Amino acid sequence: MITLTLLHPVQATPVQSWTFENENVIRIGRAVDNHVVLYSAVVSRHHVELRRNGLQWEVVNLGTNGTYLDGKRIQQATLMDGGILRLARSGPNIQIRLGSDQRPATPNARMETVPEGRLVDVEKGTYSGEEEAIGTAAEPTSRAEESTPTTSSSSATAQEEEEAEFAVTGQLPVHLLSEWRAPPDCQHNHAQENDVFCIDCGVPLRVWKTLGNYQIIRALGQSNIYLGWRSGLTAVIKGHSLAASRNEIRAFQRQARQLCKIEHPVLPQFWEAFQCGSDSYLVSEMIYGQSLKQRIQDQGPMNVIEVSRWLIPVCELLEVLHQQDPPVLHLHIRPSNLIHPYVKRETTELVLVGWGKASVLTSDSGTFIGTVGYSAPEQQEGKPEPASDLFALGATMVYLLTGYEPETYFRWGTREYRLYAEDIPHLDPLMVDLINCLTHPDLRERYPNAAEVKKRLQEIATITPVVSSSAS
Repeated sequence: MITLTLLHPVQATPVQSWTFENENVIRIGRAVDNHVVLYSAVVSRHHVELRRNGLQWEVVNLGTNGTYLDGKRIQQATLMDGGILRLARSGPNIQIRLGSDQRPATPNARMETVPEGRLVDVEKGTYSGEEEAIGTAAEPTSRAEESTPTTSSSSATAQEEEEAEFAVTGQLPVHLLSEWRAPPDCQHNHAQENDVFCIDCGVPLRVWKTLGNYQIIRALGQSNIYLGWRSGLTAVIKGHSLAASRNEIRAFQRQARQLCKIEHPVLPQFWEAFQCGSDSYLVSEMIYGQSLKQRIQDQGPMNVIEVSRWLIPVCELLEVLHQQDPPVLHLHIRPSNLIHPYVKRETTELVLVGWGKASVLTSDSGTFIGTVGYSAPEQQEGKPEPASDLFALGATMVYLLTGYEPETYFRWGTREYRLYAEDIPHLDPLMVDLINCLTHPDLRERYPNAAEVKKRLQEIATITPVVSSSAS
């Protein structure tokens, strides 16, 4: 019997295990025909094979980026109980357990360990507190604050905020503040079996539970995110991870305070934040519309000018967010989180959602929040920066221009494994340069801020001929 345990990339805590009793060969890689499928840009489609040899197991490297056993690069080697197998230099770590005792071994010197509390969703390629990530694993202190001595008054204010019941008022719609009454005589006569709301009076037909002033209709497919209803309006209600530590809860609350103060047409309206029992929640408007991913699937790739015009407002939002103190990072920018709303907004055609994955930049987050192909190297190491959002923006451009996930255009070059925009057929050279700069593995080589990216997109939209840039 052999058990393979995927370890958290930073904390080295067990994430997911696979046990094999009768197999003589176990294949691990990115392709779906492997016994263990790991979605990572650095993992090859068929990366490694574990082969039974009598009473022993051997590992054979098949991957382009190499395989490491207990920190040493190998081509073929014998596996020992408790050994740590790493796919690629910066890839996932897998602990090997041989025999009937399948309990994960105690973390040892080969593992970089920090306090427990976060897991990995391997299928989604998302590292998180449960199914998605909120905040960070460290004290919510900005880099600027870290280098500045803390005054007694500021520490007292922080302590008062922590001890007081958490409550923040943001962009609360005016009519929520007045008394609202549903039509008293409605019998819901036109309601059908699967209806969520009455089409006559608008009230929920089935209520799961209540949080504060909101009736909860259902979960939104992710841990502690709900569709809520109050006085005729639907809302997204986001809570911190149920397993969140005290520091993570404080980071979540700080993030909520910041988002409730920011107004921008590309940002959903954040109505309020409140505490219910021991949990904190952030409430925002529900955005109904078509994501850019759906749009590409329905209509095909965009051309360079279309992509530039769609993403310029997103750059304007990122400029605002990254100038906050501390900076607010989204860390999950991708086509599925860019929504073209059905109800037209006054000054924009796009809204950036997915703020359940957002984070306030702290001095040492230590958590990977993101999706493979869209996540910058420093973000995968748990040290996100504003430049990490710019990396994701560049990866998003690739999908909008080609209809293919950005991982398609990753390869090993002369020195590093990265995205090469020049591999995209017929792509305008100006856009090639922009994407390569945005997705450079070294964040110091990327554009310094979102304002510079916006300026470059405006130039491209002005001087580029209108030609389709879809991949062939």
